Amino acid sequence: MKDCARIAVLSCLVNGFLMGGKYFLAQISGSIALRADAVHSLADVVSSLSILGGILISDRKTRTFPHGLYKVENLVSLVSSFLIFFAAYEIGKEAVHAGHAGVIRNVGPVVAGVIFMVILACLYSRYELKAGLKRGSPSLVADARHFAADMFSFLVLLLAILGTHLGFPLDRYAAIVVVALVAYMGLSILIGSLKVLLDATLDYPTLDGIRAVLASHPLVKGVTALGGRSSGRYKFVEANVKVDARLLRDAHSVVSHLEEDILDRWPDIDRILIHYEPEQKEFVFAAAAVDAAGEVPRELETPLSEHFGEAPGFVLLRKDVRNGRVVVETLIDNHSHNLERHRGVKTAELLAERGIDEVWTRVPLAGKGAGYALEALGIDVVVTEAKTLGDLLSEIAEDSGGLEVKLRE
Repeated sequence: MKDCARIAVLSCLVNGFLMGGKYFLAQISGSIALRADAVHSLADVVSSLSILGGILISDRKTRTFPHGLYKVENLVSLVSSFLIFFAAYEIGKEAVHAGHAGVIRNVGPVVAGVIFMVILACLYSRYELKAGLKRGSPSLVADARHFAADMFSFLVLLLAILGTHLGFPLDRYAAIVVVALVAYMGLSILIGSLKVLLDATLDYPTLDGIRAVLASHPLVKGVTALGGRSSGRYKFVEANVKVDARLLRDAHSVVSHLEEDILDRWPDIDRILIHYEPEQKEFVFAAAAVDAAGEVPRELETPLSEHFGEAPGFVLLRKDVRNGRVVVETLIDNHSHNLERHRGVKTAELLAERGIDEVWTRVPLAGKGAGYALEALGIDVVVTEAKTLGDLLSEIAEDSGGLEVKLRE
């Protein structure tokens, strides 16, 4: 913001110098066009002062405007566009009438002075445009294009002065071209400001670049939504991604890494919000504590255990999300059930190693070490009143007719 304010102050000084120079040249030459353009430069000074004010207050945040007054710059740009339209009107009008302004005095010094101001306006316009684009400041970009419009007005003045001195009103024809170019500049600034004020989406190259960064992370399996808007010289971005992470802290780590990477690549992004959701799975893997060990039970009357950490074994189930079919895959022994301490935690770690998504149990685990361990490992706990394996399968299967029993190959 300090750099933008410094450039805006410099813009005020340059416009003030041009206004004074035009007025001085008008006095020694008797040119009505120069005198009128000096008045036009006075409007440029007012425009530069408004841009400076917009930059100074755009970053301020209040209770009423908690996200800042970033769009003040776009409002200033909108006003500047109308000033450019007014400048186009003045250039056209004064250029047409300059051919009838009479004799021009001190033609040599006046032409030299106008050429000097043309060079000054051209150099400063390029400097301010480059600085405005680098810092993402729409008001500085608008002011730089306003300077470019003044550069064309200087050319019109030269044609008007030389044409009047030689007796040829060439300024009328040059004015038509210049007015069209200036009006085009004003229209582009007007459209750009209105897009931001109406919350139009960010430009497609920026969105495509952000999408590429999101998709490049190995744990991101898809970008489901991406959007953004501009506010002043800043951008705001929101995205939805699918993350292949079992634990909440792992997904949060992925999102934090992506946010830092994007902010480093696009410094003009003020805020980015990434929503993450688990990847849609075709299968859900579940486990149920049973009072059995060894081979997979062939009888659906196998009783479910009244314990978790003390259960001798767990039946592993696979549920097809697409059709609700449940498959009994295998049974694993719980080698931690005889431990004196931390049975539940060790059992939870065993199930996590087997890629289990949810645990069905007859005993509530809330507030217990096993419950905290399963929560930290990203495994859901479902309490059931089913007493046998068959009752449990009937409860969790959407289509009991699709029930299968087989060993994992």
